[in-house]
Amino acid sequence: MRNKFVKTSNTMRFLSGVSALQDRGAVEACLMVVDGLPGLGKTETVQWWATQQGLVFLRAKQGWTPSWMLRELLAELSIAPAYSFEKLYRQSLEALAARSRLASQEGSTFAVVVDEIDHIARRTDCLETLRDLSDMLEIPFVLVGMDRVRASLTRYRQIGSRVGQFCEFRPLTAEDSRALVDGLCEVAVADCLMDTLHRSCGGFARELKEGIRAIERFGRRNSGAVTAAAMAGQVLLNDRASGRPVLVRE
Repeated sequence: MRNKFVKTSNTMRFLSGVSALQDRGAVEACLMVVDGLPGLGKTETVQWWATQQGLVFLRAKQGWTPSWMLRELLAELSIAPAYSFEKLYRQSLEALAARSRLASQEGSTFAVVVDEIDHIARRTDCLETLRDLSDMLEIPFVLVGMDRVRASLTRYRQIGSRVGQFCEFRPLTAEDSRALVDGLCEVAVADCLMDTLHRSCGGFARELKEGIRAIERFGRRNSGAVTAAAMAGQVLLNDRASGRPVLVRE
């Protein structure tokens, strides 16, 4: 499978939300919440965006404390962390401000992405620390989590009032699935098998890629575009709900 990033309708919705956040009217509303079921491509999308733009990317951990979080933030900024929380916070503020100024001078975007935000969705101390940094610097913070994280975050008024944009990742459309197959699969896939793959993956990018691997293994042993008839009886992927293999039918 090719190692490349393919834009989908979720990608375009996310980028549209980012643009709207940058053009926000209330400068303090610089939080963006990205959510959706696991397997829809949230992490891959925000990692791609962060890499393209040279942004700070963090993955929240179970048991994160504000100090632990700031130490990881400083590590991403290549700064040796101090010991006290007060100094960690000051270091973070100064380093983020410097990166933001540099990005502004270069006419580029700067933001902090925090993936797996579910781990701290009920940790008001961590959330308040992120909010403080965002408020002080007016830097966008993109908080990425699973389908119920929006409700968990917005139940805190001081957090919810600063969310300038929400972006929900949705199941892949048929066009998304075809784009991913065309971009990633190293063998040709006939429309009949494409239809089977799209229905079987349930709109999840993770399952779609599992199907692509199965098609590639089969296709490398055969010539021409892989069809549903040719793969009939072969395992395409595993059903997310039951864990049972999904077989290709003619």
